[in-house]
Amino acid sequence: MRISTAFLATLLTAATAQAHDLWLDHKANGYELLYGHRHSGHSGQDTIEYKPDAVKQVVCFDTNGKAIGQGATESYPARLAGDCATAYALLSSGYWTKTPYGTKNVPKDQVEVAVSSWLSFEGVKRIDHWGQALARPLTQDLELVPLEDPLALGEGDKLRLLVTFRGQPAAKAVVAYDGKPRGETGPDGLVNVKVRHGGPQAIEATLRRALDGTKADEEVHTSTLSFDLGGRP
Repeated sequence: MRISTAFLATLLTAATAQAHDLWLDHKANGYELLYGHRHSGHSGQDTIEYKPDAVKQVVCFDTNGKAIGQGATESYPARLAGDCATAYALLSSGYWTKTPYGTKNVPKDQVEVAVSSWLSFEGVKRIDHWGQALARPLTQDLELVPLEDPLALGEGDKLRLLVTFRGQPAAKAVVAYDGKPRGETGPDGLVNVKVRHGGPQAIEATLRRALDGTKADEEVHTSTLSFDLGGRP
């Protein structure tokens, strides 16, 4: 996963634009899906309310990779009950179009002058218990798949990851750790990420796919893998 200095600068610019986080917050009886600036390091609200219909799914998986529960998405925040080995959520805020006068949450064909446009999909996968069956993709969305137990890692260790989309290795996905780009996947979708501190971990992958330009120029898929070193406190 080698990258040039110029390319890294481009990735850093792109990462700055992705100022929001999507995460699954553990509660006594399950999880809440939250969105905001709590982990991004950018200024802004700790949490930002999203529209309930933006949440496409919230799923609980056991250590065998079997879906064992669906979350409640009718109100904010979306909730998922139970103690999941892996909790997963997918949110789509729809079409976004950048204009000379600001960015609007509408398709490209609904503005007079479009600078750029995209259709946004954001996923988050939280691992709290490990099973070897979790070393494979659980969804058809963009996903970061650890090929070993991430909960057993220590500070300074490297984690081998497979980035997948529609269950297959995803090439040209930009991978970031704590919001800082570390490189881009090759055809095999594989990356190594060094764990640089203790506590909660956040590894993110972003994949862009060209569209026909009618409603948007591209799809932007973002997926976050989160876990705590040594397991959940």
